[in-house]
Amino acid sequence: MRVELFIGLRYLFSRRNSRIPSIFTLISIGGVLLGVMALIVILAVLNGFHDDLKEKILGTMPHVTLLNYVDDSITGYDSLLALVENTPGVADASPLIYSEGMVVGRGGENTGAFVRGVIPEQERQVVDIDNYIYSGAFSFDYEETEGEKEYPGTVIGSYMAQILRVGVGDEITLWAPKGIKITPFGLSAPWRKFRVTGIFETGLYEVDAQFLYVSLADAQSFFGYRDAINKIEVRLEDIERAREMRDELVDVLGGYPYSATDWISHNRNLFEALKLEKVVMFIILTLIVLVAASNIVSTLTMLVMDKNREIGILRSMGLTSRAVGRIFVFNGLIIGTVGTALGASCGWGLSVLLNTYDLISVPGDVYFISSIPVNIQAGDIVIICAASMAISLLATLYPAFRAATLPPVEAIRHE
Repeated sequence: MRVELFIGLRYLFSRRNSRIPSIFTLISIGGVLLGVMALIVILAVLNGFHDDLKEKILGTMPHVTLLNYVDDSITGYDSLLALVENTPGVADASPLIYSEGMVVGRGGENTGAFVRGVIPEQERQVVDIDNYIYSGAFSFDYEETEGEKEYPGTVIGSYMAQILRVGVGDEITLWAPKGIKITPFGLSAPWRKFRVTGIFETGLYEVDAQFLYVSLADAQSFFGYRDAINKIEVRLEDIERAREMRDELVDVLGGYPYSATDWISHNRNLFEALKLEKVVMFIILTLIVLVAASNIVSTLTMLVMDKNREIGILRSMGLTSRAVGRIFVFNGLIIGTVGTALGASCGWGLSVLLNTYDLISVPGDVYFISSIPVNIQAGDIVIICAASMAISLLATLYPAFRAATLPPVEAIRHE
């Protein structure tokens, strides 16, 4: 075994300088290196994107949302909240009015909004919105300066603030399309002025551009719910039990007319698409390793042709055909091992670099995030390295078989 390994190592180096690997060896190693590095970096980015998206979604969205699907109104919700909060597996619950509206800035800039009427103290127990406030506070209280009119407070997303060109302390106007009436002067919709008391930035464009928070009391009067709400938000102790708890909570409320949605079902298509993308990217990038494997095949095949005479001499000296085959198997494994090790090191290093510094920025309105997140998973690296070594081993079979079956007399005579 030591003889085959020694000869295999010797064959990988240049004839002119035994300390320098041949150009074909370097090309083969480089191909494996690039393939492994690309796989590790891309999968780390996809893992990071998945985890970052999940964290931000759960930071702004309840784990389970309960609603009345008959008349979109929940009356006497205090007793229902108590039932929900006392259910095993539930951490907290909060009342919510969720509706749509149009927001207009001081200069006439406008955009659509998903209005969320909440009680800040209870909302904080269900979502982590406080973690994303970067200007003002998650509060609807505001001390007007002299000469300013008193308006109810609102907390908006950073992209919405950019669209409306407003900041903390500025006024905005909220219109409610649900209450549109026909008057002698045309269509009329309810509207109310609010003052911006806080701005949040989650990094999710859909949330930062469309979410608008007002107090529960203001939402009730503005949208005509009086003392009712239309949703109950629930935070669970175990987020992975969302589907199970969704059905259990509906039963707790007595079933009809209540229904529920959970964060998994609500975002199922998105997360399934991410999983599929990860699988597809793994398959596509594995092709790079396969191309590198073809380089190993061609390199070893040319090496067999180049070493015909030496193979014949070794066979005539008593080296078995299996031993000759092992020489070229070792060749391929050495190339695969070096390429895989260097690729794993470079891939890990580049992933750490991307995770430490925001080297690449992306448009948030397209990718839900503003910078590339990275999550290096040891399991992925192990699978990638194992796959690379397996492909490298398979690439040695044909050249090794060809070398092992080469007749020694013919090899010496033709040389």
